[in-house]
This record gives sequence, C-alpha cells and structure tokens, in this order.
Amino acid sequence: MGAKDEIELLDSKIARLKVEYEQYFMRVLKREPAKLRDEVDKLVLFYSNKNLTNTSLRFKYNTIVAKYNSYKQYWTRTLRAIEEGEFHRKAEGELETGARSAPIPPEARRPAPNAAPGAGDDVREVYEKYIEARKACNEPTEGITLGTLEKTLQEYKKKVAEQYKTEDVEFKVAIKDGKAKLTIAPKKKAG
Repeated sequence: MGAKDEIELLDSKIARLKVEYEQYFMRVLKREPAKLRDEVDKLVLFYSNKNLTNTSLRFKYNTIVAKYNSYKQYWTRTLRAIEEGEFHRKAEGELETGARSAPIPPEARRPAPNAAPGAGDDVREVYEKYIEARKACNEPTEGITLGTLEKTLQEYKKKVAEQYKTEDVEFKVAIKDGKAKLTIAPKKKAG
C-alpha cells in the first residue's frame, strides 16, 4: 500500500473515530474508542517522521492532522466535563434542557441566524431545540433560519389540522437513529 492509500485510510479512520466518540457521548457505545484512537495516533506519528516529497500529499496529510488535533481537543474537553459531572450525556431521543452541554467544536460554531419578524415564542423554542439537536448529531444547520422553519411548521400544521380536524397541535424535536427529527401531532386531551 502506498503513502497515498495509507493517508486515505488515516482520513477514513479519523472519520470513524469521530462517529464513535459521538456515539460514546450519546451513550450508544459503552466505552471510549481508545483502541481506534491508538491506531490513529500511531499512523499520525509514523507519517510525521516520514519525508513526503509529494507536495499535495504532504498538504493533505497536514490538513488531516490539523482536523484530527481539533477533534482531540474537543474530545478531551468533553471527557473532562463528563468526569467533572458538568456534561449531561444524552441518551438517544433525549434532548438537553438545562444542563450544560459539551463544548462546540470549532467547525460547528456558526453565528446565530437573524430572527424572522413576528415569529412566536413557541416557534423560536422549537427552532432552538431543532438546531441544538442537529448540532448534537453533527448535521448541517446552514440554510435553516427561524423564518424558513416557521413557514414549514405552518404548512405541516395546516396538513395535520385537515387530517385530524383540530388546530391544537404540538411540535416535538427528538433524536432518532442519530438524526434530528421534527414531528407534529395533535395535542392529547387531558382526562
């Protein structure tokens, strides 16, 4: 196997390690993926001491290592927060309400979108929970604004109102199969 193939393998192992850490933080995995992390560390160390003469290959390797170092810092901070009891490890389908969450990795930080005029507090709350859930699942949040979500919710609300003959609906945000889901259903009557 050539250096190019091994660097591609390193990149895929880092991607798999990232997924396994996220699963560990969400309690899908019981143990930290230490074995895979050791393999990745050994590959990074091996190629850091190797002279890569191909400039594009060297650039690709350096980019991969920079990304990996960013992930390692995030994982270390999150593991420290778990040990100190400051991180609420979410089970699948559970959303965090008041507990402090893990630090957001640098590539996931985005400026807060502008709020749509006239958006209700309930829509804003659903929006914030949905964005938080998508970030927790490492799903993209670009293009999801309060206005677009409000428009989508109004369309779904109209469909549910026609189907169930009620205007009294509720929106729920959950994480299922590692993806953020937004559902709408008629409110159950008490009694």
